[in-house]
Amino acid sequence: MIPIHNYLIVQASGESRNDIISELTRACTQCGCNILDAKINILGQELAITLFLSGNWGAIAKMEATFPSLEQKLGLTILARRTREPAPIGQWMTYSVQITAIDQLGILEGIVNFLTPLNVVIEEISANTYVNQTQTRMLNLELKINVSDKTQFASLREQFMSYCDEHNLDAFLEPFRGY
Repeated sequence: MIPIHNYLIVQASGESRNDIISELTRACTQCGCNILDAKINILGQELAITLFLSGNWGAIAKMEATFPSLEQKLGLTILARRTREPAPIGQWMTYSVQITAIDQLGILEGIVNFLTPLNVVIEEISANTYVNQTQTRMLNLELKINVSDKTQFASLREQFMSYCDEHNLDAFLEPFRGY
């Protein structure tokens, strides 16, 4: 059976300019693609964009055909990959993890390595640093995770909070309430 919806992941980067987001979203609409998810960040002097698009086969093909002209017009590097909607497997509960700490090498790696063996699926990561009032570089880390309904959540929470206490991380783990 041919799927009604097709999916495309688009990653674009280039020098930050005010017109890039407008031009990319306009191209999506003109091609008939719906933007399901978008992440846009200014990193230094560069702009990094990730889009998750859906549409019928023709809309996705039309969008892919616009990339060379968009790259040239906007000074972007665009990578795209077709994908499928994830198939549901079992029952999952979604949680939000928030961590604040003095920035130091390896915090994100440690959290990922802690969660992975515990049957936790990391769906999203957002990390940024800032300088506080005392001129200390701080890390703000947010994760959206999925935990199997077979996992003893109280035990997971206790292990996670112990890990954070041992590594001097101020953390919260709570049910995800959407955006």
